[in-house]
Amino acid sequence: MKIAIVTLPLHTNYGGILQAYALKSFLVAAGHEVDVLDPKVKMPLPKWWKAPFIYASRAFKSLLKGAAGPEVFRELRFRRELPYVGQNTLRFVSQNLKTRTLDAYKDIREGEYDAFVVGSDQVWRPRYFGKIDDAFLAFTKDWKVIRIAYAASFGTDQLEYSYEQLDRCSKLLESFNAVSIREDSGVKVCSEWFDCDRAVQVLDPVLLADPAIYKDILEKVEAHPAKGKMLTYILDSSREKDSVIDFIERVSGLSKADVSVRPYDKSKPIAERVVPSLEEWLAAFADAEFVVTDSFHGCVLSILMHKRFVAVGNSRRGLSRMSSLLEMFGLDQRLVHGIDPEDDGEFFLAEPDWSGVDRILGEQREKSGAFLTEALTKR
Repeated sequence: MKIAIVTLPLHTNYGGILQAYALKSFLVAAGHEVDVLDPKVKMPLPKWWKAPFIYASRAFKSLLKGAAGPEVFRELRFRRELPYVGQNTLRFVSQNLKTRTLDAYKDIREGEYDAFVVGSDQVWRPRYFGKIDDAFLAFTKDWKVIRIAYAASFGTDQLEYSYEQLDRCSKLLESFNAVSIREDSGVKVCSEWFDCDRAVQVLDPVLLADPAIYKDILEKVEAHPAKGKMLTYILDSSREKDSVIDFIERVSGLSKADVSVRPYDKSKPIAERVVPSLEEWLAAFADAEFVVTDSFHGCVLSILMHKRFVAVGNSRRGLSRMSSLLEMFGLDQRLVHGIDPEDDGEFFLAEPDWSGVDRILGEQREKSGAFLTEALTKR
């Protein structure tokens, strides 16, 4: 069967790239021919007749607000910097995902694919996807194809759709043959807001796929600077997160290895913002003795690789994603928002019950794999 995966743009997002790679690997192992669709990341310039007014307005606000003001020529900088800061991750995408690059989803023609799988990651979050109707396969209207949502995520338990978007996307969702969501809160959102009672919760593709695919990636890594250290992978830094890191560093006695990336931090020279390869990032988790992260996929890898870890709440990127994952595996006490100064760290330094975690993972992997396999047979 010829299948197309619809997901978020693949650029410098480690977790987004890895989940797309894992989902494609699972489907290919099942005997399917798979394309990961990768629309070009666009930052369109203002229309010529609007540009002078827009740039002048931004410049004025920047003078008033200083660093807190808008960037005047942000579109030009984004276009110039993305290929450079993302050169290593984009190379992995090119070599391992072999994506189909599109100008727009409407460029796809009827008959090119037998099935479309939407997922995973925060593909149903309007602020991340762009034209959200395409995440509900609006471009396939009236086509005789299989439509599946696999581990799609709203990213948050708060509805971020306008009423118009909700109306359109609810109608589009009715045409799906099968619907699965990554978070338990997302199943509730589907039922209460989209009138869809068919949604079930499944594993993120990184946990679904055969772990052997990661060993193949790790074999290509030569340097191991994080070996035996406390790994920190923080998407959005804050004083609270710094205090958690300092605490674990003190009670564990481990030295720190940081793999956090800031590709668009204008305060640093662009040469310092080039994102290391996905292979190196994955190896850092494999090598680490302990992990502190505010990343969903940082938690996923910690679970998969049996790493003691602390997850620091990240409400900006959707806290429900992380809480749902940890509750599934009975690890919700490892989610913190700060550290009690009286805490001795004994709980966090102890090994989780990995045998229990693996039992749950095996059950969920079987259930999730069966969902996707059976969904591909529905017409």
